[in-house]
Amino acid sequence: MATSPVSRSNISPEDWDAVVGASPDGWCFGLYGWQDLILTVKRWGLQEHSFALRENGKLVAVVPLQFNPNNGSMASSGWGGAGPIVAGNLSGKTRRRIMDRALSHSIDISRECGATAFELSLLPVTETSLTADWGVNPLALHGMDDVSGLSQVIDLAASEDDLWRGLSPDARRQVRLAREAGYSVERADWAQSLEHYYALHCETYDRTGVASHPREYFSGIAHHMAPQGHAVLWRVRDSAGEIVGYHNDACFRNAAYYHTGCSATGSGASGAGYLLFWESIIGARNAGIRWYDCGTVFPHAEDGKQRGLTTFKTKFGGEMHRQFRATTRFVTPQSRKAESGRVGRVAGRVWKRLADTLLGWRNSQ
Repeated sequence: MATSPVSRSNISPEDWDAVVGASPDGWCFGLYGWQDLILTVKRWGLQEHSFALRENGKLVAVVPLQFNPNNGSMASSGWGGAGPIVAGNLSGKTRRRIMDRALSHSIDISRECGATAFELSLLPVTETSLTADWGVNPLALHGMDDVSGLSQVIDLAASEDDLWRGLSPDARRQVRLAREAGYSVERADWAQSLEHYYALHCETYDRTGVASHPREYFSGIAHHMAPQGHAVLWRVRDSAGEIVGYHNDACFRNAAYYHTGCSATGSGASGAGYLLFWESIIGARNAGIRWYDCGTVFPHAEDGKQRGLTTFKTKFGGEMHRQFRATTRFVTPQSRKAESGRVGRVAGRVWKRLADTLLGWRNSQ
C-alpha cells in the first residue's frame, strides 16, 4: 500500500487543518496557519519542510517540520510543540504504520539537511497525551529517545469553589489582596492590545535579562490565531485603570495552555499576577475548556528562575502530567569532528596527569 509524502505547499489549508482538527494528536501549533506564522519571523530563520502523507488519495497524516539553521535542529514544529498528526479515523496497526512512516520520512529529511537532531513533542492536553497508557511516551514506542519533562495541568471539570479550594493558601491570599487593592481582570482584544502588549513584553524580558521575541511573532498571534479562537488574551488593571499585565492562552478544542505573559515593573508585589492567572483559568472554564495546562514545571530545579516558575504554577492546583518529548540525534561530520576533538582533549589531560604522576614517583626514588 503506497503512502506518499506531499509537501505542505501542495495541500490546501482547509484539508490540512481538517486532519489537525479531527486527530487525537491535534493542537493549534500544528495548524497550517501556525506554520505560516513562525516562518514569517525573520530573526528565527526557520526553513520549511512540512509535509503530509497521502494514501489511496486521502490525507492520512500531516507533519509540521522546520529546520533551524541557528542550532542545527529539525523540529516538529520549529516553534511550539506539534509532532506528526495522524488522521483521527485511523487506529491500531494502521495508525502505528502511518506514524512510523511520518517519523521515518522526517528523519530522512533531517539527514538530508545535515541536522544534528530531530525533535518533537506532544502537549499534555492533547487527547493522545491524556489517554497514554501508564504514562508511556507514545513517541518512544517508535524508536525515538524519550526526553520528556513535566507540566502542571488542571482539570476544570471541578466546580469553581473546588478549584478555589485547590489553590495554595498563599495564592488565595494574593488574589484577595489584589482585589482589595482595586485590581480587576478582563478579556482583551488581541489586535487592539498588540502595541501595549509588546511594550510590556520587552519591559518584562529586559527586566529578567532575556532577549525579547520579535514583534512579528505576537502580530501573527494577534491577527491570525486570535480571530480563529486559538489565542485568548486577558489583562489586569490597577485601581487607576492602568493595564499592568497580560496573560495569553493558546486554545484548541477543549484545552488551553498558558502560552505567554508579561507585566509592568513593580506590579509583582501587588498580587496582580495571581489574580490575572486565576481569572484566566476561570475564564477558560466558563468558556467550556476542560483541561488547562499551566506549562512546564521543574520540581527538582536548583536554578532560581525555574524554581520560582514551578512554585508559582503549582500554587494554582492541578497535577503534574508527562510532557512528552522525543529526539533522534545524528552523527554529522561536524559533530564527529567535535567529539573527536573532545575525546582527544580528555585523553591528552589523562596522559598528562599520568606522566606527571610517573615523574613525581621517579623523583621521589
